[in-house]
Amino acid sequence: MRKNIPVYLIAFILLFTSAVRVSGQETPHAFTTDIDNFWIAFDSIQTIKEKEKQVEVMKELYIDKGTEGLKRFMELRRFDAVKLVEAINKYPKFWRSIRPNTLTIERNLPAIEKHIKEFKVLYPELRAAKIFFTITAIRVAGTTKDSLVLIGSEITMGNKSTDVSEFPDKRLYNFFQSQESDNIIPVVIHEYVHTQQKTEAKILLGQAICEGACDFITELVLKEQLKNAYLRYGREHEAELKQQFKKEMMGEDFSNWLYNGATTKTMGDLGYFMGYTISKSYYQHAKNKSKAIKDIITLNYSDQAAVVKFLADAKYY
Repeated sequence: MRKNIPVYLIAFILLFTSAVRVSGQETPHAFTTDIDNFWIAFDSIQTIKEKEKQVEVMKELYIDKGTEGLKRFMELRRFDAVKLVEAINKYPKFWRSIRPNTLTIERNLPAIEKHIKEFKVLYPELRAAKIFFTITAIRVAGTTKDSLVLIGSEITMGNKSTDVSEFPDKRLYNFFQSQESDNIIPVVIHEYVHTQQKTEAKILLGQAICEGACDFITELVLKEQLKNAYLRYGREHEAELKQQFKKEMMGEDFSNWLYNGATTKTMGDLGYFMGYTISKSYYQHAKNKSKAIKDIITLNYSDQAAVVKFLADAKYY
């Protein structure tokens, strides 16, 4: 006859099992509490007129309760309680329109979990990363630091219905036109790929491949073509972009190709498209597809010789 197991031992077994699941790659470790805390702070400052008091409330209800992901995001993108309050007061229509979308993120988590499992099948060396869904001062859709995926949910969850009429440039307008709310899934996978990369580049070619590789790997994981505005524009204008990029790709000036959504007169971030297309060409020409995926992810983007060889092996030009 089996003896009764002490309650404390059952609790230990459950705790241990839970720890094993989190530390393994069964599920991504995703956090959404920053979103809830932000809207609590947002509602509170609507009843306050003095900016100093608004900043105090934002710090107390949002930042002080923030995850490690929010803290790291603030360091990387240089925003704080003051910047958050200023953004809230300056763009009230935007915040009202984006709020409902940010509250639907949790329903996407099972799909994100599923795709990360599929990513590990494609790339068995995949290292686990924590995913933090936060609210920034309208800084960036996503970024990474080491094993942290940091998502700016107020940008990532935007779509063509989001009110961007208060903004002076078309950066968000261009980004949102091709977006649906479930586009948060490819954004998360794109950033997850970044956590597997080791270096950033000094020359345009390397950095374009670093960024574009993430889009290409994301397509492989999702098994569908991405609809980002810059990818759609790039496919329509590839011949001319290909020749222009060739003239500039060995330089250290990224301004015509990367991180230029707020300044360009046509379409920003077309360097992503070029890196995506080069990575895709490398994969298509490779006999061993599994090795090609590893080559793309582990390429030393700061090594000019390695990047040039990668381009040659891609047979893009």
